Parts: sequence; C-alpha cells; structure tokens
Amino acid sequence: MDKKVIVLIGMPGSGKSTVGKILAQTLGVDFVDTDRLIFEAEGMPLHDIQTQKGMQYFIKAEEAALLSVDDTPKVVATGGSAVLCEHAMMYLSTIASIVFLDVDLNMLQKRIRDPKKRGVVLAPRQTLAGVFFERRPLYLRYADVKIRARHTRPRDVVDMIIRKLGLDPKIKREGPAETAPDTEEKE
Repeated sequence: MDKKVIVLIGMPGSGKSTVGKILAQTLGVDFVDTDRLIFEAEGMPLHDIQTQKGMQYFIKAEEAALLSVDDTPKVVATGGSAVLCEHAMMYLSTIASIVFLDVDLNMLQKRIRDPKKRGVVLAPRQTLAGVFFERRPLYLRYADVKIRARHTRPRDVVDMIIRKLGLDPKIKREGPAETAPDTEEKE
C-alpha cells in the first residue's frame, strides 16, 4: 500500500471510531477522529453546532476538519456526513486509502435510537433511512475498499481491513475479542 493514511467512512453507527482506534493501535499509528477536531475548533458539541449555526455551517466546519488531515501515517474516523464535502473527499482520496464500513439500515436503526440526539446531520423532516439512501452511493463512490461490518466484531473488521489493504500489523492480537460497537460514535 502506497498511502500511509487510512480514512474510514460510513454511516453514523457503523463503527468508524471503534474500529479506527483498534486499527490505529494494531498498526502502531495515530488515531484522528474528525468529529473531535470539529468539536475542538468550534468549542461545542456537534449537535449544538447544527442546531445553533445550521447544517451548512456544520458541513463547512466538517470540510475544514477533513482538509486539515495531513499525509503522515494515521487512521482517520470521519463523520458520517464527510461524503457531503466533495472537495475534502477528493483531497483525502489523494493521500489516503478510503475504507467504507458498510452496515445495513436495520442494524443502524438499532444502534442509533435517536438520530438528532446522536448528532446526525439531517435536513428538515429527513429520516435516518433518507440519510442512508442519500449517502450510500457517495460512500461507494469514494471508497477504495468496502467492508461489510453488520454483525462483525470490531477486531474482525480490523483484520478484514488489514487483509484487504495488504498491511503489516505492528502488534499481535491480544486479549478477549471486543464487543460490537454500540452508539458511542457521533456523526
């Protein structure tokens, strides 16, 4: 693999943050969560940014966070709406291998009980299903690799990514298997 950055994309609740942390540790590289970058830059939770400043402002803040990622080795977990930032996604495709964590709508609805509280970027009257069907073609468009992650433990998803990208893990698999991701990941 030529590119040293791995960017994880997918719907909120697909496990990007959970898998990203394990993958970064396994590869011995840094982990970056772009939702955290947005929070640090704006000084408020993502949900508050969206409700107080609007969805378009949030997307611009997300694009700035994505464009701040450099090409030093790392694993990056993006927000679910990253694929709405076309310029940033084109930039990331030049410096990173982009991995789509593909989880079906039924599983996402179980993991994300309340999309608004979760910070999912929704247009007025848009549902989680609407977001899913709007974004899925974009995830497929930008992905170098697609990983089906529906009922798969995070550690197994990491192993699939490593195999598909032909990577060399820096640490050995240790301890009990992790449990499936829940609803910790934000938009």
